[in-house]
Amino acid sequence: MSNDLEKRIRLIEDELALKKLINTYHKRADAFDWVGWSETLTEDSLFEFVGGFGNMSGRRMIHDICKAQMDPVYDDFQHYMVNLDFEIDGSDTATGTGNIIFVAVEGGAKPTEIYMAGGRYNWKFVRTSDGWRIKQTLLQWVWNNGQDKAGVFTPVTESAAA
Repeated sequence: MSNDLEKRIRLIEDELALKKLINTYHKRADAFDWVGWSETLTEDSLFEFVGGFGNMSGRRMIHDICKAQMDPVYDDFQHYMVNLDFEIDGSDTATGTGNIIFVAVEGGAKPTEIYMAGGRYNWKFVRTSDGWRIKQTLLQWVWNNGQDKAGVFTPVTESAAA
């Protein structure tokens, strides 16, 4: 196999692995599997959630805040990811973007009482010994269907999540 062909195959494999990582990230969140969800992040991951929880650093803090804010309020939710795009340069780093539509069923499993929001993701990824992981996340809400009555998406400090 030519070196050029090997590089092209590796780039395709990397793009598929990144898509799988993002699908796993959202699938585990939808299942309230916060431990599995946080394993898609690096230990020193940074997460900037504009219009949401604020700035979070480290896998543990990100896990703790997201779990503490969402578990008590939502009975179910779904993440819809569209327009995924990745830039892979052949090294052990990559970047990506995607659009999200988030739908959550609020308290008491009343499917007519939902919170919806849409936003944009920007990611930085690194290849680790366990495969690709999310090193940095920027998530910015663009719209929602009204007030966040339960106050789920408000900036949180590390001490408040404990």
